Amino acid sequence: MKLSTKSRYGLRIVIQVACDNLEGRLSQGREIAKNQDLTEAYIEQIMIPLKKAGIIKTERGCSGGYMLGKSPEDISIMDLIEVFEGKFVMSPCISGKKECPRKEICPATGVWRHLTKKLRESASAISIKDILEKKYV
Repeated sequence: MKLSTKSRYGLRIVIQVACDNLEGRLSQGREIAKNQDLTEAYIEQIMIPLKKAGIIKTERGCSGGYMLGKSPEDISIMDLIEVFEGKFVMSPCISGKKECPRKEICPATGVWRHLTKKLRESASAISIKDILEKKYV
């Protein structure tokens, strides 16, 4: 299982914005791009879904920039994953989008449900605040 680059970079970007905000300043796209070794155009592609989800807000103008749309303790890793990956499930057979014809007889269904639940719980329990406080270093 591997997350997309947008999920991974999205987390790094949100952490940088949170750090900048804690220092009392807004994050500039140019600065984020430089610090994350990404192009400004790619930063904007990542920011669009983060803004739609309310995780990031922008302030326009010459002193504008990016800020968190929620407090760091209210943004979980699962929130970020689902912005870029959609609803997280380990296997399509438990997504509910399409009924699996083997659902009643497949011994793996319970395993996928269990793993999905545990991973969702773990990722939901880690907030941006936890990362800023270096609880996971």
